[in-house]
Amino acid sequence: MVVTVSLSIPRSEPIAAQGRDRVKLLVCASEYYPHGFGIANVAHHVVERLRERGVSCTVCSPTGPGIHVGSRRLIRDLAIGGLLYYWHRVSRLQEAREFDVAWLHNPLFLGKSPFPRAVATVHSTYLNKLHQGMAPSPYYRVSASIEQRSLRRLAESTRFTAVSETVEADLEEIGIARSAVDLVPNGVDTTVFSPVKDREGLREKWGIPVDRTVLLSLGRVSEAKQPVRLVEVFDRVRESVPDALLVVAGGGEQLERTRGRAKALGICDHVRFLGPVDYQQVPDLYRLADCFVMASRSEGSPLSLLEALSSGLPAIVSAIPPLQFVGDANLGRVVEFADPDRAASTIADYLRTDLQHAGRQAREFVTEHHDWSVIADQYLALFEAESR
Repeated sequence: MVVTVSLSIPRSEPIAAQGRDRVKLLVCASEYYPHGFGIANVAHHVVERLRERGVSCTVCSPTGPGIHVGSRRLIRDLAIGGLLYYWHRVSRLQEAREFDVAWLHNPLFLGKSPFPRAVATVHSTYLNKLHQGMAPSPYYRVSASIEQRSLRRLAESTRFTAVSETVEADLEEIGIARSAVDLVPNGVDTTVFSPVKDREGLREKWGIPVDRTVLLSLGRVSEAKQPVRLVEVFDRVRESVPDALLVVAGGGEQLERTRGRAKALGICDHVRFLGPVDYQQVPDLYRLADCFVMASRSEGSPLSLLEALSSGLPAIVSAIPPLQFVGDANLGRVVEFADPDRAASTIADYLRTDLQHAGRQAREFVTEHHDWSVIADQYLALFEAESR
């Protein structure tokens, strides 16, 4: 199911003129492009398109580029401790009331928000990670408690958006009324992430055989992504599809363990680990593949999945609510990775179908529903409404 927010934007006046006349936006994010991942990219892409519409945007993050507060190093080393320090510094901003509205990404204020008018976008929750049994559980239990206290207090003066129905449900459990939350999915730059005809040339560049059926897993190699389970399922897939090759791109705390599992299974010739890759290389990795695969047990609204679909790749995803739209819109297959034999059989059967046709459907779907311009207009309508 496609999640969108329906808001009334007057069409008698150009959007750019509305933004120029009415909105001076402060964007508060604990990471911002080119430093970071999901939040960084969402904020960056929406900001760039809002500026095209005449909106004045100032970004406040540990790396700016407008206002520098907080510390990337503390966020990396102390996790939620570094995030709390960032949001504490945001709460002390002298410039807070100079803006018409603030856009807050996964806010964690221990005290009161300094912004009388704000939209808070929640990308994922600690509560969900706690429910998923992520380790260490004491850390996620404490983090979820802090999150709940912060968001409940923030709800007194802030409009919320959720990137998926799962996040919306999490917010309701936290104590945020559904009437205070709008669903605004993540987007993708469909000009950057697009199909290419010379797939063979790209494979030669990366040293990948041109005659293999390539499944691509791209993203952080973390516990939530279940990379070890993915390798175990793939071991069964290759028995039915001998030319299948799994390419794992990305770094993370589970990378060496996943490599070790592939070695123990004796499938190192069938699994290629690329390690961390530069973001500028990512579009070509999608283009050289035949199919995208995601075995996650917890997701918000993954950008990598949208990027893959936009690049003309069908997808094989785990059976969790944020990824169900892949099956609903016939963009690939939804499988139960908890049942490795059944998952492998489903994947093997799907790899024998017309993947190129499915890829064209995926491209059309994303262009219509998830282009960043579409998403930016949805956010602009919310910012306009809050600033009045």
